Amino acid sequence: MTQADTAIFQRLGAVLNVLPLDSELSVATLHVEEGISSEMANPNDDTALIIPFRLPAALESLRRRSVPNAMAGMPAHATLLYPFAPPETLDGGIREKIQAVVSGHSAFSCRLIGRGQWPGVLFASVEPEVPFRSLYADLLAAFPEFPSHRGDFEFEPHVTIAVGSSASESVDDPAWGFLPPTCEVNLAHLIVRGPAGWDVKWAFDLRPSGD
Repeated sequence: MTQADTAIFQRLGAVLNVLPLDSELSVATLHVEEGISSEMANPNDDTALIIPFRLPAALESLRRRSVPNAMAGMPAHATLLYPFAPPETLDGGIREKIQAVVSGHSAFSCRLIGRGQWPGVLFASVEPEVPFRSLYADLLAAFPEFPSHRGDFEFEPHVTIAVGSSASESVDDPAWGFLPPTCEVNLAHLIVRGPAGWDVKWAFDLRPSGD
């Protein structure tokens, strides 16, 4: 997910009466309610390409309590392309195209290095960013019609931990003390939201490191 998380969760916050972290930005939510219903109804919003993360139990528990989509089955992740193609258009051709891009990148290690914050969003920053940015750039070249968050914000890899009022409440949660020293990134997922929540539709392997 990118800085567009801020816009999306501010929209959600306007509906749920959740205040953003920075009250100076609350003016941005004044015109939210009129557009959120049509935005959430957009079928493109039901698919995403992500890098899944396995978080320590304490941090994952915090995320599940603090992110509405996590409660609906969305795994901890760094977003690559969202929204992606509508579910009904996902076919073998798209699957092969994604796999060709993803398998062109080697698996790598990264670290979650601490807390980052936008208004209404608390996240774990990742380091290094270069492999994420490189994969995103190649996916965007293959699917220029699906820039992350419709191209409204610059891509910035991160793992969202809390949103809305939970963001301010979770800044000093003890779970942050369990950030993993390293994470292995070796696959990407295409996830789809259905009636029961988010599920993995396809998994794509990165090329083994050293190949």
